[in-house]
Amino acid sequence: MPGLNKSTIVIASVLKPVDDSRMYEKLAYTLSNTDQFQVHIIGCASSISENPKIIQHPFPPFRRISFGRLMAPWRIFFRTLRLKPDILIITTHELLYLALFMKLVMKCKIIYDVQENYYWNILYTDVFPSLIKPFIAIYVLGKETITSKWVDHFFLAERGYETELNFPGKNKTVLENKVQIAASEKKPGGRVQTGNAIRLLFSGTLAESTGVFTAIDLAVKLHIIDERFKLIIIGFCAQHSVLDKIKMLIKPRPFIQLVARDSPVPHTEILAEIKKADFGLITYQINPSTMNSIPTKLYEYLGCRLPILLINHKPWVDFCKPYSAAVVFDPATIDSVSICKQMMEKYFYPVDPADVYWQSEAPKLLQAISAIL
Repeated sequence: MPGLNKSTIVIASVLKPVDDSRMYEKLAYTLSNTDQFQVHIIGCASSISENPKIIQHPFPPFRRISFGRLMAPWRIFFRTLRLKPDILIITTHELLYLALFMKLVMKCKIIYDVQENYYWNILYTDVFPSLIKPFIAIYVLGKETITSKWVDHFFLAERGYETELNFPGKNKTVLENKVQIAASEKKPGGRVQTGNAIRLLFSGTLAESTGVFTAIDLAVKLHIIDERFKLIIIGFCAQHSVLDKIKMLIKPRPFIQLVARDSPVPHTEILAEIKKADFGLITYQINPSTMNSIPTKLYEYLGCRLPILLINHKPWVDFCKPYSAAVVFDPATIDSVSICKQMMEKYFYPVDPADVYWQSEAPKLLQAISAIL
């Protein structure tokens, strides 16, 4: 065990990068700051931190359907065997069987960090063909349910998962994806000061379900009214068909800039774009997989006091209302003139948002870890 009287914790993901905002900036950073734990992160290669308390173990990124994807769980398995953790935190259902085998071999504690309701996500996104969606969704939920009795604890990234998911039982802690951010990253609030360009930002996963095409449509309509409007799209796109469609739509529109990769974009780059943006776009398609969730970027935009163009979904609208943080619109009937007027006249963030910062979740994380050691 590295370090005197320190417990070893490994946080592992198949698809997320080693600098993932939840794994690195929230879980690992909080745990490493106590000096009680030696923290390791295993995931896809991205930017490497300079924090000596958090040791990153990157493996080469790969396409979602590839030989590399099949090999990733085994890379994680053999690396974890060498690290001999006291606690293994897995962030995807793909690692459940391997995690339970490691628990049997190494006698370590297992925490499953539930970041998605996979059952709903599989059914209501277009990642899998329609005919096989139900079978994959049932298989994944069945795996989560069957293995749950051997998992020592569950972290839930959304409060809504407490009612949506039954398999965590009572051994669970809600750790919402609130933002970890320095005070210097916050914008001043007030009316937006426009110059030669008004920068709109769409960040995060690029998919039809996350609303990237709605964001493009809105940006085009606003640009017709005022040519200063520009859209920056930055994030990870898993589906080549989606990426090809985005490129086709923006090719004749030079006011839209695309920063997309087939591997995760370092979170520092996304935060840098938030800092430069005038408005952040939240344009998800509302369905059972999104209706009870709070997008991570909603926390990020609120935490940075970035004005928001927000799809009309009541829970999100109500969340933003106390801070006068958003201009709300209906994607089916975009009134670009009205939206533009509100964007220029609204006084944003007269008060600092509350309940959006990771500081409220960190003590719950430490308490849960202490309880299972």
